[in-house]
Formats: sequence, structure tokens, C-alpha cells
Amino acid sequence: MKHGHWWLMSASLLVVVACGAVVWLDAERAIAQTGSSKTKPKVGTSKSKVSDSKELDTRAEKNLESFVADTIKLAEEYEKAGKFEEAQDQLRNVGKLKPDFPGLKEKIDKLGEAVFETNDFDLDLDVADSWKKMVLVSKGKPIRVEASGNYKITLAGPTDANGLPTKDPRTDMAAGVSCGALMGVVVAIQDGGGATTGAAATTGTGAGKGGGRNNDKVGEPFEIGASKEFTPKEDGVLLLNVNLPAGHKSTGKLRVHVSGHLKMLPKELR
Repeated sequence: MKHGHWWLMSASLLVVVACGAVVWLDAERAIAQTGSSKTKPKVGTSKSKVSDSKELDTRAEKNLESFVADTIKLAEEYEKAGKFEEAQDQLRNVGKLKPDFPGLKEKIDKLGEAVFETNDFDLDLDVADSWKKMVLVSKGKPIRVEASGNYKITLAGPTDANGLPTKDPRTDMAAGVSCGALMGVVVAIQDGGGATTGAAATTGTGAGKGGGRNNDKVGEPFEIGASKEFTPKEDGVLLLNVNLPAGHKSTGKLRVHVSGHLKMLPKELR
């Protein structure tokens, strides 16, 4: 009896151990599966992100190429319409995105030269007329002035050991400009049509001679000579004259060719 009881207890113990082993194996398998299920999505997500990034880069590059192509086409259409400045602006937009685009700088320079070739005027400057209003100019837009011909200088009037005065460009010679040389000055456009008044003041019809104003913004005279290209610092009227003292009796005319970003003044204002 005792022997049978011992045998029964041994068998029960073996069953408990076996069940524990099964439970332990199942738990280990579940942990392994859980770990595997956590790592696999991470690998898959990383690959997906890389793929999405490449696709976005490809789309962005195609979008840029399309924009560049459309902008160049628009520049060509502006050029055909004779709007060279607008064509330059479009090509500059391309340059901001693709600075190394082949031939871009050369094309912009060529369009700039086309402005001088297609927007130009010829004028006669009588040296006896003092300052003469010529054209409207724009801030930051280059213009070119070329002059040919010769004239006879005849000076009249007293002077002293100090030489000819240079204090007031409206009546005196201009400082820093060669004697007799063609020179220019830009009178800035004022609100309410001040440019016209300013031009009148500069030609010697200002305060003291009836109707002018002394507060017009007149720039410093600069030498042009036979040829000069320059960029105005302000919108205004370009006036031309030869650098000689007031009261001179010189005679003759200079042929003046102006070109670039400018507009001719109406004849009644010249």
C-alpha cells in the first residue's frame, strides 16, 4: 500500500514538471515572436522613408527643370517682343536657381546691349544754349551718351588771380570737369512735376530770374566727354552742357547720341 502511494506521488510530480516545461517553452516562444514582430516593422518603415524621400527629390528636380524651361521660353518671348529688360529679369530668375546654367551670363549681357542698339536718339547741342534738357532717365538703369563734332570757344568777361569760379553749376564752371568738355547733370523728379521746374532752375531761370525754385534736387555735374556710360542714382531729367563760364560767346554744335534705358522728353519741354 505504501509502495503504491509513493508511486502515485512520483507520477504526479513528473506531470507537474512536464507542464511547467511546456509553459516555459510557450512563454519563450511568445517572447521571441513579440521581439520579431517589433523589429520587422522598424526595418520596413526605414526602407519606406528612404523610398519616399527619393521620390520627393525626383519630383522636386523635375519641377525645377520645368520651371527653368518655362522661364527661358518666357524670356525668349519677351525678347521677340522687344522687351529686353523683362527678358533679362526672367533669365536672372533662372540664374538664382541654376547659377552655372550654360551661356546664361552671356545672354543677359547680349540683351543689355540690345537695349542700347534699339532705344536711341540723336540730338544737336548748340553750345551757346547753356544747359539743355534732353531725356528722362531711371534710377539704376544704364544709359550711354556719345558726342561728336567741334566748336569754337570764345570767352568774354573779367576774371582775377583766383581763376574762373566753380561754386554754382547753374552760372559757373563745374569743378572736376575739363574746360570745354561735354558734361551732364541729373535733376531728380520731385512730386508734383518738380523735374521740369528743376530743369528750368538749372538752366539759369531759377530764383532771381523769375519763377524758379531753389529747393529742387540737382545732382553734381559729371564729365561725359566724347563717350560715357553711366547709371543714374535717381529718376530724373538728364541735362547736357559744355563746361564753360557764363557769358562765353562760343559758337558751334555737338552731335549727341543717347541710348539705353531712357525716354525722350517731348519737344516742347526740351
